[in-house]
Amino acid sequence: MRWLSLIPALATIILTFKTKKLIPSLLTGVVIGSLISTRSLFNGITSIGEFIMDVLTDKDSAYTLGFLIAFGALADLIEMAGGISGFSQRVEKWAKSEKGVLGWGWLLSIITFFDSSFHTIAVGTVLNPLLEKVKASKEKFAFILSVTSLQLILLIPIATAYLGYMVTLVTNNIKDRGITESAYMIVAKSVLWNFFSWSMLLIALGVTLFGLGFGRLKLGRTKDETEELTEGHVRKEQKANETIEEYPGRARNLIIPIALLLASTLFFFWWTGREKSPTFFGALSSADFNVSIFAGALLTIIITGIYFLSQKISLAEIEAHIIKGGEKVLSLILILVLSWALTGVTQELGFNELVSADFIKSIPKFLIPATLFLMSGIISYTIGSSWATWALIMPLAVTFSVNSGVNIATMVGTVWAGGAVTDVVSPLSADMAKISFGEHMVTSLPYVIAGVILSLIGYIAIGLSF
Repeated sequence: MRWLSLIPALATIILTFKTKKLIPSLLTGVVIGSLISTRSLFNGITSIGEFIMDVLTDKDSAYTLGFLIAFGALADLIEMAGGISGFSQRVEKWAKSEKGVLGWGWLLSIITFFDSSFHTIAVGTVLNPLLEKVKASKEKFAFILSVTSLQLILLIPIATAYLGYMVTLVTNNIKDRGITESAYMIVAKSVLWNFFSWSMLLIALGVTLFGLGFGRLKLGRTKDETEELTEGHVRKEQKANETIEEYPGRARNLIIPIALLLASTLFFFWWTGREKSPTFFGALSSADFNVSIFAGALLTIIITGIYFLSQKISLAEIEAHIIKGGEKVLSLILILVLSWALTGVTQELGFNELVSADFIKSIPKFLIPATLFLMSGIISYTIGSSWATWALIMPLAVTFSVNSGVNIATMVGTVWAGGAVTDVVSPLSADMAKISFGEHMVTSLPYVIAGVILSLIGYIAIGLSF
């Protein structure tokens, strides 16, 4: 009856595809899995809470949720203190053409890389006023904004909001599987095998420098979005998203906190690993990464708060924006908790045993990476969430690696790549570029498909070398 372990995940995917609502769909998957696991209505309802509490009481998961809140708080503090608007004023005199504006989208990644949403909002806010001045393509800008957020950030194995989650996810899935390599080293090596993100970076660089026909190539038609919310709700959301300058623009209020974040994270990498290795780089590879990232973000918030106090920004203002920033990541936290709970349910039902060694060996070895990438990509595009896709597919990737002998970092890399497919077309990027999501989608989709094809060719080529 281990085939029943497929039902919760399949129900989640189908419901998400039909409703386009991920959180209710994930919860439905957990509910179905709990009912199947206990074979009882009331025991099933009580076990829902148990699966969720197991996630929340896990130390690594708790650290992941903690630093996501910390990153959200830090991003809101920086915006409140005029860091973004101040940097925009500095950039304005250097961006004189479309290519210049798009180029700054890449350059600003150096100081906005720690979180994809912050990158999108910060870079969009900084460069949007310049788009009109140089008559740049807004569709092209939305595409570059999307690619330089998730695709680029996924390839940076230090001090990002994604890194802790990625390490936690790998840690939880390699437990008791006979894998001795540290989760962080697996994640760091897997960067090389994330062919989709590398492909999209190359394509986006080509679009920035040469155009590559962007805007002329379109796939599909732009449709008016179906309005499902009341007029009052829409007005409330628009009001909440209005940018109001609370303090004069100061570029240093962006640069200093980011420098602090990098320095403090590196320091805690060394600090938590120093007893395991006498060398600096040895200590970095032996670090307790979730603890280090959380500690680095927390220390950055404390020092940044003191720094802003010295600028006559009130403590009440700082507290309010720390809370507001934390609230902004609540939906992401719900998605992660429910995704992890769904993974726990499927494993409880025997998913790992279902994907047996005999089943995996029946698949041609050279097709395993490409198959996993394609599966991840289809699921991520269907449910619209890279984070949820990674949580759903990672157990399968580890099982494939253990039973087929394919390098674990390669398999993990294919999961990151597949999950990232959905994030090239980003509603937030469209909003920051001031175009409709439909226009962003139809102009970006041909290049997404090109990235998928390049990735499949790469994975098949790698598979033939096994």
